Amino acid sequence: MKLPSFVIAALAALILTACGQGDILNAKNAVVNLSPVEGNPSAGYMNLTGGPVDVELVGVTSDDVLRMEMHETVEENGMSMMNKLKSISVPSGKTVKLQPGGKHLMIWGIGEGAKKRGLLTMTLIYSNDDRIKIDAVIKKMGAAE
Repeated sequence: MKLPSFVIAALAALILTACGQGDILNAKNAVVNLSPVEGNPSAGYMNLTGGPVDVELVGVTSDDVLRMEMHETVEENGMSMMNKLKSISVPSGKTVKLQPGGKHLMIWGIGEGAKKRGLLTMTLIYSNDDRIKIDAVIKKMGAAE
């Protein structure tokens, strides 16, 4: 029995729809806010969206910086402080926001070339060995959104 081509096309479309964008591990809306004080770290933010399985972000690298670390701002005894993180959980199909007052990147020594381009290229390294290269828009603190 041979199926008509329109039936095959409809089945293919249905299968591809089932594998929608929510099944793809990705990062969006990446921004780096430059520190207004020379020598102090800048901060990086983005939205991480989980793919088909739970993973952890285990590292972030860039050829254009001296050092980059994952941190989280926490409240203890009425004081706000930062803790260094070894990883950030990214559950399947969920979005984890790296944002001010929460999880974020601390970035030291951003190169002048990246600053002039207005983009910092980073590689996100996940526990499943996926690596995603993204460009974060570099903004001066207090700049308009």
